[in-house]
Amino acid sequence: MEKKLAVIGAGTAGILTLTHFCTWLDNSWKVYSIHDPRKKILGIGESTNGGFVNVLQLGLDFALGHAADMAFLDATLKFGSLFHNWRKEDMLNPLLDGSCAVHFNNFKFREFAYGRLERLWPHKFRVLEGEVQKLKSLPDRVSAVIDGQEHEFDYVMDCMGFPDDFAGYTMSDCTPVNRCLIHNQKPPYEFKPYTDHIAHKHGWMFGVPLQSRKTYGYLFNDNMISKEAALEDMRQELGVEKIEGGEYLFKCYYANSILEGRICKNGNKALFFEPLVANSIFLYIFTARQFYDFITGTADEAASNAAFVKMVQQMEDLITYYYQGGSIHDTEFWRFASQKSKKRLETREPFHQLMATYRDLRSRGLLQHGPAYALAPHNWRLIDDGLGYHSF
Repeated sequence: MEKKLAVIGAGTAGILTLTHFCTWLDNSWKVYSIHDPRKKILGIGESTNGGFVNVLQLGLDFALGHAADMAFLDATLKFGSLFHNWRKEDMLNPLLDGSCAVHFNNFKFREFAYGRLERLWPHKFRVLEGEVQKLKSLPDRVSAVIDGQEHEFDYVMDCMGFPDDFAGYTMSDCTPVNRCLIHNQKPPYEFKPYTDHIAHKHGWMFGVPLQSRKTYGYLFNDNMISKEAALEDMRQELGVEKIEGGEYLFKCYYANSILEGRICKNGNKALFFEPLVANSIFLYIFTARQFYDFITGTADEAASNAAFVKMVQQMEDLITYYYQGGSIHDTEFWRFASQKSKKRLETREPFHQLMATYRDLRSRGLLQHGPAYALAPHNWRLIDDGLGYHSF
């Protein structure tokens, strides 16, 4: 009997989820991509981790060695994140998973994916354009009203962007920043295969190198410095006459339950964290896998929701962990960030249990046997040594 899964939304989370399900569901499924072509996606150039490349290799025949694939996505190679001015010496932070990733232009992502999905998965892949006006989970199906017409699916993944309100969400206290200013630098620029993580006096700044441009994002706390002062500091940091780009105000949050009935949230509908070490895409892929396990019967709703919350809380701890040691800048922001982060981590018993486990295993020469906690044990060791924490 034919079954139907719909993925609503065609931003990064939607396309990754769509690709994941076309790859892993058999031909008894039809996998629909539903999106409103009039709706703009949030796109500034994205940094990824190794899992992103793996999803694209399996589902889209993407290859890092194919120049045409890289050019289509405006992509460049990434081997980690370079932390500059967090400590006296630079630290190359490893990827969250894998050893090689990419930076890419997500404005090209849907076009690239649709062409490959149509060719590689013709028995499964379908496209339905229109605005989703109503979505309801029923005992045996999901009802979706699209441009005034009702459609029915067995399951739906909701990747429709930021929630309308935060009832049913936890507001995260993992980060001391809440605003981001954007600047795009046109070529030529010196390309290096990593994402910049540059500590400045009022926060930190990412740099995402694409083939067509390099996108910088200046993160700060607007309760501590005005937008005008931040713009001037960013201009001086980059040595440019004018900052040309948008800005984003944000809150960090996650859904208490991603799965309710036959509908699962992903993307910004499920969570949003600041972009330190490209954590979001890692979590999008993890969330898609939880939904796959649910619809194929290997996990129930409670287990899927619990796994999601456990993972996002680990990611919160990881983000806080970076800030607790401050940076080379002895400023109001970094004193605040360090104090706030240390205080938060003091309350996180699972994190302290992990560090105790790592200390024991490392003392016995068995660190690699330890459990993952957002990161694999080896990555924790490299980062911990690089930041000078000496936790284990």
